[in-house]
Amino acid sequence: MNPLALDLNEQLSKAQPQVADMLSDLGKLMYYPKGILSQSAEAKKTKYNATIGMATYSDRKMYADSLYNAFNELEPDDIFPYAPPQGLEELRDLWKDKVQRDNPELNPNDYSRPIVTNALTHGLSLVGDMFVDTNDTILLPNHNWGNYKLIFSTRHSAQIETYPIFDDNGNFTTQGLVEALDRSNQEKIFLILNYPNNPTGYTPNKDEVKEIVNAIDRLSKRGTNVIAVVDDAYFGLFYEDVYPYSLFTALTQLDSEHVLPIRLDGATKELFAWGFRVGFITFGISDQKAQEVLEAKIKGLIRSNISSGPMPTQSIVKHVLENKDQLDRELQRNFETLKARYEVTKDLVYQDQYQSCWQPYDFNSGYFMALQVKGVDAEELRVHLINKYSIGVVALNDKDIRIAFSCVEKEDLQYVFDSIAQAINDLQ
Repeated sequence: MNPLALDLNEQLSKAQPQVADMLSDLGKLMYYPKGILSQSAEAKKTKYNATIGMATYSDRKMYADSLYNAFNELEPDDIFPYAPPQGLEELRDLWKDKVQRDNPELNPNDYSRPIVTNALTHGLSLVGDMFVDTNDTILLPNHNWGNYKLIFSTRHSAQIETYPIFDDNGNFTTQGLVEALDRSNQEKIFLILNYPNNPTGYTPNKDEVKEIVNAIDRLSKRGTNVIAVVDDAYFGLFYEDVYPYSLFTALTQLDSEHVLPIRLDGATKELFAWGFRVGFITFGISDQKAQEVLEAKIKGLIRSNISSGPMPTQSIVKHVLENKDQLDRELQRNFETLKARYEVTKDLVYQDQYQSCWQPYDFNSGYFMALQVKGVDAEELRVHLINKYSIGVVALNDKDIRIAFSCVEKEDLQYVFDSIAQAINDLQ
């Protein structure tokens, strides 16, 4: 049991022992992690808050005017009724059209209509409910989003197995994943492929994607059932020459009945609409009857959990997708802003003056980049940066920190990294 859960249980036992005795097994296991959200809360009052998974300008959040203005353009029937558990039918079709435009190598017959989820975390939870049993193995990279553990390990009692995605020099490698798949002798394996990766901001290139997909194919041909979940939260934020499509595209092209690709994506980052909580789950399966059965089961899970997602935000996303030319122009402006920040960050972190302070991990996409700091504890550094420099970063473990360049103005990045270096020197 997680130490945080043990501590909470002890506190409840002292305060109200009769309530502690009422907890279910899951209730006893549950805790609120001291991860990104709690660290972001501590950094909220810093001048340079590089912790949050959002994109900002100095005076506001990044957004598209089309989405903002749509609040004045909806009819009452677009706002107040219940949405169906599977989401608005027109929205599902519009999102599938978008998926097809973004991934032209996808065969439209090889995947299901997207089902609306309450953003990606809900989608991950639904996948866990549907496919994960106690003691199943969940394969994750060492650098992963902390909420995966809460969803799959705590809620579903799965076993987490990790592998490295960077070598000792901070360069991306597929070797760890390939070796983990090649040595697996299980009947079923569940893996999450999250690119651009949170927390490191790396997306594989075409050759690296081929190596990953080939390893999955080899495992499936040995008779192992592979559930390959593609977490596309940051899809499309590619700043260099990477594999330009979702890994879902490459996985659906495998000729194997033992591989089930599942794509999770949404408006959250793609449309700069984090609070809308509009996501999608799509199954990479061509059999029509199987698509219908999986949809019915997901609808049942949604009905038994949140009943249905929010109607107003689904209606707004539908509205802007029906008028996508203006939306595309607005999103492109935000993308160019993020790309400019990325380029400044990329130029800064590899400079010789910082070599004694950190080792960057490869990054080429998304909102974030990560540093392996030298000679100091990452958590101690994080707190020192808040207290002395009014800078918020996320400590990933005892040696790595994550910096969200998505919420730091381009002209402030030099100061932020200079200050991180100075803070490291302070502690060294």
